[in-house]
Amino acid sequence: MAKQLVFMCGSLRSGSSLVHLMLDHHPKIQNPGEFDFLFDQVSDDGLFPNVDFYHSWLATHRIFQSKSLVIDTSLTYEELIVSFVQQLALSNSILVLNIHRSFHRIPFLFPDAKYIHLIRDPRDVARSSIAMGWAGNVYYGVDHWLATEKDWKQLEDKVQENQFIQLRFEELILSPERELTLVCDFIGVSYSQKMMVYADNSSYSKPDTSLVNQWKRKLSIRDVQYVELKASELMGSLGYELSSDLKIFIGVMELCRLKIDNRVFRVRFSINRYGLLLYFRELFARLLKLKEFRKKVMIKMNEIDSTLLK
Repeated sequence: MAKQLVFMCGSLRSGSSLVHLMLDHHPKIQNPGEFDFLFDQVSDDGLFPNVDFYHSWLATHRIFQSKSLVIDTSLTYEELIVSFVQQLALSNSILVLNIHRSFHRIPFLFPDAKYIHLIRDPRDVARSSIAMGWAGNVYYGVDHWLATEKDWKQLEDKVQENQFIQLRFEELILSPERELTLVCDFIGVSYSQKMMVYADNSSYSKPDTSLVNQWKRKLSIRDVQYVELKASELMGSLGYELSSDLKIFIGVMELCRLKIDNRVFRVRFSINRYGLLLYFRELFARLLKLKEFRKKVMIKMNEIDSTLLK
């Protein structure tokens, strides 16, 4: 087991991949990426999944398949998760794992872990979600940010204050050395300048201040209002100011349009990515509950995702 286990908790499109690269370049920190599959099948009240079901579920999980972890079929679910962590850990490094959701389930398995809470302005997260094909508009694009931050609130109720630190994406971009020094102090290592050379051997560039508050330039006033309508309470608790005190109302017709636009966009995005035939194969396999056939289709889809996702 790692001498210390740290989870970096933040929504998708919050900058977690960038922070992953920064931390992983520290000589005493090991951050092998995202590991939501460790906790996705745990219930909110701590009930662990059937281990055979879990093995089957992992068989088509793209992220798990990329990690080269060995499944010992003789282990219980809890023992298996511990074995995954043991396989990842290096004796001379602190292990940091990225998690995007269900943070409140982590203490059921690792009660003494530490946490880095990575936050980003939801207006930028919602906008970025469209480019990923997860939503057709920002009204729906902000939903996963909301779910993530609600999960974080639940985790806060389960751990001590000295177990977590907050890292704001915008401050990291504007003052990377200062923010990374705070993170290193929290983890228990000294800041290393090597953390800033990640751009030399990755597709990510050095911190670019133009990434901060892109929503001000790229979102319409109405789109900003859509996000703030749904996220205002959480935004306020996290220190993000609203663009206006104006409260908007969305009528039934507008809400229907947003819902239809979102659905149509996602279908078109999937067809463009996977092709019409593969898209409908997955749809029919899912609707007809053809498990083995859907497994083969999902593996093909995973192969396409792996070549496209950054």
